[in-house]
Amino acid sequence: MIKRLFTLTIMMCILLVSSTLSFASSHHYYTSQKFSNGKTAKYVLLNLNATDISPAMGLANNKILAADSLQNIVNTRAIEGKKAFAAVNGTYFSAYNGVPVPYGTIIDKGKLLHIGNYGAVLGITKDKKLVIDNLNIEITGSIDGVENQYYTWGINHPRTEPDAIMIFTPDFASSTQMPDAQNVIVRNGKVSQKNSGNTAIPSDGFVISFNPSMHYLMERFNIGSTVDYTPEFRSTRENATEADYAVWKDVVYAVGAGPSLILNNTITADGTKEGFTEAKINTQRSQRSFVGYREDGRVIIGTVANASITELSQICKELNLKSAMNLDGGASSALLYNGSYKTNPGRNINNALIFFE
Repeated sequence: MIKRLFTLTIMMCILLVSSTLSFASSHHYYTSQKFSNGKTAKYVLLNLNATDISPAMGLANNKILAADSLQNIVNTRAIEGKKAFAAVNGTYFSAYNGVPVPYGTIIDKGKLLHIGNYGAVLGITKDKKLVIDNLNIEITGSIDGVENQYYTWGINHPRTEPDAIMIFTPDFASSTQMPDAQNVIVRNGKVSQKNSGNTAIPSDGFVISFNPSMHYLMERFNIGSTVDYTPEFRSTRENATEADYAVWKDVVYAVGAGPSLILNNTITADGTKEGFTEAKINTQRSQRSFVGYREDGRVIIGTVANASITELSQICKELNLKSAMNLDGGASSALLYNGSYKTNPGRNINNALIFFE
């Protein structure tokens, strides 16, 4: 009788675990877990140190100015010889005005696609080292090899302010969508044309757009001049060192959102301090998405329903995350594992963090 009872108990435990834990590989799994604050997280844990696992950023329709389902973003973003097994929605974006541009920093394949100098940014280096930090990115440009000849507010984001200067790459859309700007068109590293208004973005270059107050800078650019730009990465975190800045030169994939939840084993979770003003982000409970990593390099991406930033940081602490950050939430929150939604999004999104094997 005792032996039968013991066997039955073991079988029930196995069934209980299998109902919440989905194994697909020795390097990753999906599970749901209830935490001490009563909240339940759905998450994927993956070992980024595994040689066959690769990260990537995905964009809707492979463009900055677009929105699509998380599943379609995953299907569109391909790595030869690999298959996506997990994805989570990424940074905030303009979801309501029909112009779905992102707000946070995005780097894909080593290329800076967008800047958002607020909150926190997750970076993954070419050798798969991980960093989450408060980051400021500035862009300065050279003309004919002379540095600091111009600067820009950012990249791939139309602005209406009269003193705005922006760079647009082919990753944005077919045209700049800054109707009041004067533009320098650069192809193969040289100025090929100067014009005004909404202008086409060349596939082999970029456009620098100057709004009305900055039109006078156009005279610095001559047809045939060699033009380039360079981003500079600086941590805005207190007590940051030169080493904290240097790591970003090796980052090949990044997504910025926030606020940070944990930085270097210390709970942060202060949206106001990191530039957020909306109560739905800073204090209210909402559907949340998050990403973080442990000391050993294992990564967790996940979602939590009806949680505040403080509650989410507590969950990340219980998950033994060294650093973690909040991602876009609400109707954007989505988690995909092995082709199946574990958290269903309520709308199309702009971008996603994806993992392949």
